[in-house]
Amino acid sequence: MDTGYRFFYPFEIDGDGPFYEKLELISWYYADWKWDYEIAKKFISLKTIVLDIGCGEGKFLNYLIKNKECFCTGLELNEKAQTIAVDNGIRVFREFVQDFCKENESQFDVVTFFQVLEHIADVHSFLTSALLTLKTGGKVILAVPNNEPYYLKYDRLHFLNLPPHHMGWWNKKSLSSLAEFYNLRLDATIKQPLEHYSAYTNSYIQEKLPRLGYLKPIIYPILKVFFYLNRSRINGASIMAVFTKL
Repeated sequence: MDTGYRFFYPFEIDGDGPFYEKLELISWYYADWKWDYEIAKKFISLKTIVLDIGCGEGKFLNYLIKNKECFCTGLELNEKAQTIAVDNGIRVFREFVQDFCKENESQFDVVTFFQVLEHIADVHSFLTSALLTLKTGGKVILAVPNNEPYYLKYDRLHFLNLPPHHMGWWNKKSLSSLAEFYNLRLDATIKQPLEHYSAYTNSYIQEKLPRLGYLKPIIYPILKVFFYLNRSRINGASIMAVFTKL
């Protein structure tokens, strides 16, 4: 069965701890709030028990604790990010979900992981372990970069969408297919509207109009405005899927 999922091999080329410590120096890498959080919060009820895998500094968990009175736990491998979360009073462990699940089977109402799955080489091990922590009838909410067919459609070789950063490329078809392999029911897929107008415009010109030459300064702002006006029809950076465990 062709699920549309594409991955890089060998698996050992994925990024290590020091690699991600350097990436965190980028100001937006651990954003205070993301599109993922804004959409996901609508699927989480009051006072539910939530596990966020790859929680970073715990920004989303902090929101759930304060606004929805949820009982929250996070997993984060970046020591600096985990320390910040713990210092802010959030229960976060520096532990792989494959180890965490052994003593936490069927403990959570909701399991989330945002912009995590694309970094995982052994997807099956990760998903199996994550689902072990979830109660029957519980929700899985995840978001990944939308590669349909490529990141921002035309940007085939975006440096952050390649190893050692990203090990797999997902789209609506591949996310939806998880229901067939992991005893899940697909409840929803939501595509983020276009936000990165400059990047999208540059990628479009590079792919479709590579010989613009001196006309680029004239055509670029026109295209950028056109894409802005049509942003709701264009796939943005991410796609989210919501599942129920059967």
